Amino acid sequence: MHYKLTEEIIGLSSSKTWNLAKLEWDFNFAYYSEDLQTCLCGHYPIRNICVIRNRKNSNQTEVGNCCINKFLGIEDGNKIFASIKKLKEDNSKSMSAEVIDYIYNKNGISDFEYKFYVDIHRKRNLSIKQLEIKVRINEKFLAFTSYETNSHFNRINLVLKWAENNTWFDKNFVMSLKKNCEKNGKLSEGQKTALENIITKLKIK
Repeated sequence: MHYKLTEEIIGLSSSKTWNLAKLEWDFNFAYYSEDLQTCLCGHYPIRNICVIRNRKNSNQTEVGNCCINKFLGIEDGNKIFASIKKLKEDNSKSMSAEVIDYIYNKNGISDFEYKFYVDIHRKRNLSIKQLEIKVRINEKFLAFTSYETNSHFNRINLVLKWAENNTWFDKNFVMSLKKNCEKNGKLSEGQKTALENIITKLKIK
């Protein structure tokens, strides 16, 4: 399994030796899949998945959280998955401070929601209204780290990467879809249809 992972990562990297290739990759996103997935190393089943991005050639790929920890030394997903597990069991609990920063920096929550959560993060006794807002933010986090949201991002990034070599294409609409997905955690049915129409019409693969 380790050999398959190194082979896949090297194939997507600029460097062609493992020790250099693995240094090209940064954590980008984490999501929890309700459906069982297969890791880049071939291991099945996994649910905790990290999306990593190569800073040299902009390639992206998905790796199970255990492999990304063990072989790439990237541990960014650990606290995210811990918060996902905790909130799935009880959505009135608190995500960690690092995870609050993560979802805010990814534009998953608004300025107001971020400031509110930081303010009440360690408070034990909340008013009914405060608890309602906190739960709503927690649900946004769970939606943001879902397989559905990541699938939308993958389709959007597919078009944007294709557009790098097709400069005649106007990216403004697709960029607006990306911002909308970051804000709402997903695309509407109409937006999904419009995106798929672009991919089909232009034969983007």
